[in-house]
Formats: sequence, C-alpha cells, structure tokens
Amino acid sequence: MRNSRTPLSASAEEALDLLRPEIEATSTGLSRSTAESRLADREFTDDDAAAVLTELLQKGYLYEVDGLLRLP
Repeated sequence: MRNSRTPLSASAEEALDLLRPEIEATSTGLSRSTAESRLADREFTDDDAAAVLTELLQKGYLYEVDGLLRLP
C-alpha cells in the first residue's frame, strides 16, 4: 500500500506508472483527455482509461484542478 492510501487495481497502478512521468514533466498538469489518449496508446480501451482515471481520482492518487490532472 502506498502512503497508507487505498490500494489500486492492477490496471490503475499500470496507468499511474504510465502517466506519472508526463504529469511530473509539466508544472500545470495533464488534461484528462490527454491522459485518456496516452492510456489508449498503451492498449487501454476508452472505457478502461476513463475507469482507471476515475479510480485514481477517487482514491487520491491524482487530483484535478481546472480540468488538469495533478499528483498530490
């Protein structure tokens, strides 16, 4: 368990591992549509990409400000 947070599904962990470097590389965050596109490039279906982003947000591994995804 990371930082005493609720554990993630395997697919959400994979998504976070894929998105983390891109989010860290920007000072503003990553748009949800860009994040979904990046996940689709890695063989996530559109529905799966949306679901894992929702899971990451609900469990506190990502947060959203002004439409941009950021890391806590």
